[in-house]
Amino acid sequence: MSQIPADLLEFMETLRVPKGVNPADMLLRYDSLMNGNPPPVGAVHDGVLLHEVAGWRLTADIAVPSGTGPHPVLVYFHGGGWTMGSPKTHLRLGREFAAAGYLTINLDYRRAPKYRFPAAFDDCVFATRWAVENAARYGGDAKRLAVGGDSAGGNLAAAVLAEGTQKGGPKISTGVLLYGVFDYHQAMTSLGGTGPNTQFYLPEDQYEALRQDYRVSPFYACAKFPPCYIGVGTKDPLLPQSLELARALQAAGIEHDLHVVEGAPHAFFQLPPLSAYSEGYRRATAFLDKHLKH
Repeated sequence: MSQIPADLLEFMETLRVPKGVNPADMLLRYDSLMNGNPPPVGAVHDGVLLHEVAGWRLTADIAVPSGTGPHPVLVYFHGGGWTMGSPKTHLRLGREFAAAGYLTINLDYRRAPKYRFPAAFDDCVFATRWAVENAARYGGDAKRLAVGGDSAGGNLAAAVLAEGTQKGGPKISTGVLLYGVFDYHQAMTSLGGTGPNTQFYLPEDQYEALRQDYRVSPFYACAKFPPCYIGVGTKDPLLPQSLELARALQAAGIEHDLHVVEGAPHAFFQLPPLSAYSEGYRRATAFLDKHLKH
């Protein structure tokens, strides 16, 4: 059985609903904070079925920009520690990118612990290939294709970028990597994990064998990445992961924009009240515009 580190248990204690507070009301307030008043877009197609695998209906919420297409395409992978989250928790985030002119495919990939690696990775690669074949049906131009994600989704997005550098991999023009995990085993150690039984994403019996596997730790295959925006805050415990990735891209001569936001916490792209939220979106969309709107 997995053993949860003591510091993680302490953090989880702080998330408990206070006495006298209705949990449903608390969740609604949190959802309103993250997703309230999303910007208008041209059209929304929720729950689009991509395919079925291992009893899971792999779906995506697709947000279409206003105006005449074809539009550049962003396939987006939500965060949540590989165990939580969905396109619904990242609704506003997806709509923001669509409002900026990107056909946004927000994927509901399989999550651990029920579906451990490589399920989520396989789903993200499938969705990217699906976008290449099907984006035109929704007004997208898959020749101008980006992938993006935050936190665990940033890990998955970078892993898909790494897959794109392999023979026969999907052709991807750029990436948006938000406060991600890029060296999985190093990150688990720095966050207080002590081994395979303190994490939920990798099968415990494959934990050691998957060290430096690009599907898990895309840092080790980043030398041929396309241009990338890397967004992270100074108050994020995963900051070193983004800094190390940026150093590796610099050494490989790959164009990138390392955007370190002073005072910003983890997940600031989902916190509209913070100035870091609007600053991050401006910088990320400017990078996308540079590489995809031509």
